[in-house]
Amino acid sequence: MRVIRFIVFACFLVIFIVIANIIHKNINSYEVVDIKNPFTYYNLIAYSNNDIKSLASLSFRDSFESLSDMFGIDTAFVVNNILKKDIKIREDDAELVVFTGSNYISQITVNSYDNIETLFENILNSLNSNNIQLEKHSLDDEEGNILAEIYTHKTDSYKIVITKSYISNSSNLSIDYVNLLALQ
Repeated sequence: MRVIRFIVFACFLVIFIVIANIIHKNINSYEVVDIKNPFTYYNLIAYSNNDIKSLASLSFRDSFESLSDMFGIDTAFVVNNILKKDIKIREDDAELVVFTGSNYISQITVNSYDNIETLFENILNSLNSNNIQLEKHSLDDEEGNILAEIYTHKTDSYKIVITKSYISNSSNLSIDYVNLLALQ
């Protein structure tokens, strides 16, 4: 009889340990998921049907409540405002700027100053693989030095502008995603 009690007790102990381990792992994963927006982006531009749908995980249909959570401000301050937040694109620092109207996001901008050559190449490769053609324009100074390369793509609903500028021996990359329907 003692052997049976010991076996039953051991089985319950093993089951309890397994359940406690599962609960502990789920609590840890909930703590990670509970971070609303860690502001680290691996896929900066989202696509659907070979069309750009969002930049930096923001769409023009995002609610002002989600923006207020993301930027850590009151919802009343989100309307008709310019919101700025430091972000990371992979491991590089960047800045996210969101321009809002009375009931929409009018423009999303990402400015990067770190490792822009790699980011620039990744974005161009991503756009090309999604069949998004860009028009290229260059700005030169009087001596023929390139000051900026500007790449644009425009549809009926949005315009994307990628500006790679060379100023004072440093390079900057700016990606602007403008909602043309909201601006009309």
